[in-house]
Amino acid sequence: MDSGPPAPTRIAFLDFELLLAQRLLLRAGRPLPIGARAYDLLVLLASQPGDILSNRALMAGVWPHTVVVEANLRVQIAALRKLLGDAGSAIVNVAGRGYALTALPAPQAAPDAQAPAGATAPCSASMVAGLVRCTSKPAASARATSACCP
Repeated sequence: MDSGPPAPTRIAFLDFELLLAQRLLLRAGRPLPIGARAYDLLVLLASQPGDILSNRALMAGVWPHTVVVEANLRVQIAALRKLLGDAGSAIVNVAGRGYALTALPAPQAAPDAQAPAGATAPCSASMVAGLVRCTSKPAASARATSACCP
């Protein structure tokens, strides 16, 4: 019985890499200090780049079986943005909807191309605007929003 594709062992975006088994965040190959909640939040966002994840979904993923207020989420997002430095702007807030990581994986290049494995490219401003437009409809489902970002 096929259980689907194997679970990823790493997630790469911009010049960052998340090593899931080791719970490490690397920038240009060097480990960065990151708290457990911020790490879990970053994994959630990076595992679905370009998708808007609701505050409720993020809080359930980071604080399972715990009641927390949205201020906890905002504090962790602020900490992540600070840790990521200039790349922190890749975590966008879509008012009333949630957060998205706009650093999308780059298209796969030909095998003989010189692009590094796991290279990524940020969403363009028009892609982010598309996310906002797409989610401005109250009936838009979470799956439908992912179709907005090519």
